[in-house]
Amino acid sequence: MRTRFGWAGLALLAMMASFATPAHARAAGTTFYVDAESGDDTAAGTSRTTAWKSLAKAGTLRLGPGDRLLFRAGQRWQGRLLLQGAGAPGAPALVGSYGEGPKPVIDGQGLVESAVRISDVHDFTVDGLEVTNYSADTSAYRSGVNLYAKDSGRLENVTLRNLTIHGVNGQGGHSVAAAGLLISIRGNTTPTYFHNLVVEKNEISRIGSYGIIMWSTWSRRSGMTSLYPVETGIPDSEVVTWTPSTGVRISDNYVHDVTGGGITPMHTAGAVIERNRVERAVRGRTKTTGGNVGIWWQGNDDIVVQHNEVSHTGFNGPGSDGHGFDADADNNRSLVQYNYSHHNDGGFFLAVSFAAAPTRDTVVRYNVSRDDGFEGLAASTSTTGTHFLNNTLYITDRVVEVKPPFSGAGKYPFEQVVRLYNNAADVTVRNNVFVNLAGAGFDNKNGIVYDHNLYWGKAGGNGRPPTGQDHAPVVADPKLAEPGSADPAGYRPLPGSPALDAGVTVDSGLFAQGTLDAGRDYAGTPIPDGAPDLGAFQREIAPARVAATLVPQGHLERLADRDQATAWRSVPKPRLPGTVELTYPVARTFRTVTVSAAHAASRAVTEAEVQTHDGRDWVSRGSAKLVWKTDDDTVERQPITLPETVTASRVRLIVKAAAGGPLQINEIALGVPAAGEPYRPGPSTVASTTFQTSPTHTVDALVDGDPGSPWASVSEGVSFPGEFVVDYGSDRPIAAVTLHTAWAKGQGVTDVSLDTWDGTRWVSQAAHHRPAWQELSAKVETSTITLPSPVSTRKIRLTVHDANLQWGNIALYEITTS
Repeated sequence: MRTRFGWAGLALLAMMASFATPAHARAAGTTFYVDAESGDDTAAGTSRTTAWKSLAKAGTLRLGPGDRLLFRAGQRWQGRLLLQGAGAPGAPALVGSYGEGPKPVIDGQGLVESAVRISDVHDFTVDGLEVTNYSADTSAYRSGVNLYAKDSGRLENVTLRNLTIHGVNGQGGHSVAAAGLLISIRGNTTPTYFHNLVVEKNEISRIGSYGIIMWSTWSRRSGMTSLYPVETGIPDSEVVTWTPSTGVRISDNYVHDVTGGGITPMHTAGAVIERNRVERAVRGRTKTTGGNVGIWWQGNDDIVVQHNEVSHTGFNGPGSDGHGFDADADNNRSLVQYNYSHHNDGGFFLAVSFAAAPTRDTVVRYNVSRDDGFEGLAASTSTTGTHFLNNTLYITDRVVEVKPPFSGAGKYPFEQVVRLYNNAADVTVRNNVFVNLAGAGFDNKNGIVYDHNLYWGKAGGNGRPPTGQDHAPVVADPKLAEPGSADPAGYRPLPGSPALDAGVTVDSGLFAQGTLDAGRDYAGTPIPDGAPDLGAFQREIAPARVAATLVPQGHLERLADRDQATAWRSVPKPRLPGTVELTYPVARTFRTVTVSAAHAASRAVTEAEVQTHDGRDWVSRGSAKLVWKTDDDTVERQPITLPETVTASRVRLIVKAAAGGPLQINEIALGVPAAGEPYRPGPSTVASTTFQTSPTHTVDALVDGDPGSPWASVSEGVSFPGEFVVDYGSDRPIAAVTLHTAWAKGQGVTDVSLDTWDGTRWVSQAAHHRPAWQELSAKVETSTITLPSPVSTRKIRLTVHDANLQWGNIALYEITTS
């Protein structure tokens, strides 16, 4: 994986084994009190006047069903608190506080691995403590609270709530063995996992590692055979068959000012990470290498990351993360939606894995990114099936600076809106709004599909903002409510925006979680039939009114209620043909009419015609025979595809035949088909060169519309002069030619002449233009050659007389004209 974890020089405290003590003889549901000032460890502990005094005494208690262990508010204890025992379903054990005043404080003083250790518990709640674990010694990693289990089987109904965890210092990096709140599962003899684990409403800050992290030795699958042994001290032999925790919910937490990642769940199935705020993760680090991410996850299935705000994540240069969100190695079917990302120095989102443990089927939808740095949406090594849908990215030209002594020291402008690293495959980019004030590029490789996105912002050499190779790009001002605003609502399109009704239908099959509503926008507005709006916000459009000649007339509204589970059913022997008419409050653009039905093989429509009303008459748009496969509760969907896209507010389905009686229809929905293949433009601009090209770069990069993708020569044997010729296929007006190059002081051309073709010969336009390159960095610079007067020409020729050869090669990223 990428450089997230530092491996060298980590001194870890040995993980402490829990110890058992006999339960006190008592009635079920007993309350125990601890008073640091007036308590007495020899007292009964069962009333405020007979309270215990010390953490050591409290740690001997094994809580049972309905028991409560309460610490007096406003007081402080030093040392380690061990919590153990178990409640019962409906009668959890509780650890909390009593009396008036601030939360009771458990202070580990940096002398213990974790100030609060909760060992092998179930039906157990910890609520309302303040925890710290600070020492001037920074040689070891420490945790505030450690929820720990080892070879304990299924542990249900654990809640960690309303905790304030702060001032937990250590080596100032990001060891997975330390956090403000560490949830760790060990062992390899009894499959162990949490079920219905809730971590909510906690504030975690000033941590010398992670904010919240969860992991398990029950994590071996695919190529995940190790659990960071240098950091955790866990040998690979202890890492055994993937057994995920289930029903995990991490919500409404505030994590800020941590040197590692903010929130990192690992080894779960069906976890929900929602409504958390993470600020200033990967900040204040003393480790000078590596990096981390605001919220990232590894080794999970069907995780949902939604309604979170992540901001100001630190960055240590390319390859060190720094993003708001990251679906890391060995994840399947992540759903990332309704999040707000801003000022994260490494970017908004990254999907990354390694070959033996790929991350698959990640959906990133209806999120808002504002002023994130370096890159927007990225997919990296061995990831497959990454889908970027209906996001709004507002990108500025701010430069992220990494200062020494960090290994990535340098200045980094925003480089790429959509970036593909290495062999990332099956990436789709649909229905997004890109406000690109940095003029950054879009990767067009690895079969990436761009479809119906809106592009706006800083123009390139052709007077247009960069775009992906899009099937139907919208290049226009999206007319947002308040672009640049700190309020996500400022990125809602105004009436008249070209983003309205300009999208394609997204296949709900992408949302494998099933129980989630895949049909809402960032603000919770339902996605209507037909073409959706572009970006994270959808204007509200009421469902269609439904009328029919079929009987009964009741429950017809179910045919357009956007719920596949509800159905309308006719009388046992319906009279056919019959009609179903849908009337929409706003005209809808569509090309498919999809009929959904359960028990379809015996009840569904088998032949139908689609008509629309043009204001005077019904017009036939197409018909189809439908073939169904199942005869059970499975809801099948069959599209009727029309010959062309139409726009109408009244749509009629004529049911000509059905499988039998009664007729059943679950839903009738309009849609716009999405493109399934990369856009492949016909023959147009062609670039060629006399220089020998590097095997890993192609000369097509010079004219692909992406200033971030380079052409490079071989690194040995470059000689001058050499030529580049760009053939546009037909005449175009040209007043200037602009060269784009990064690392220009090391590999940029330094002496170049420009000729244009007049139909029979080359005509000189500029001799010995010498670019004044300024940078030796990843920043793409430009140098413009202005013609004496504009000409109309089909071809241009650049003759390179000299160049910087610091590494033996020359490079050129793009040639544009204006």
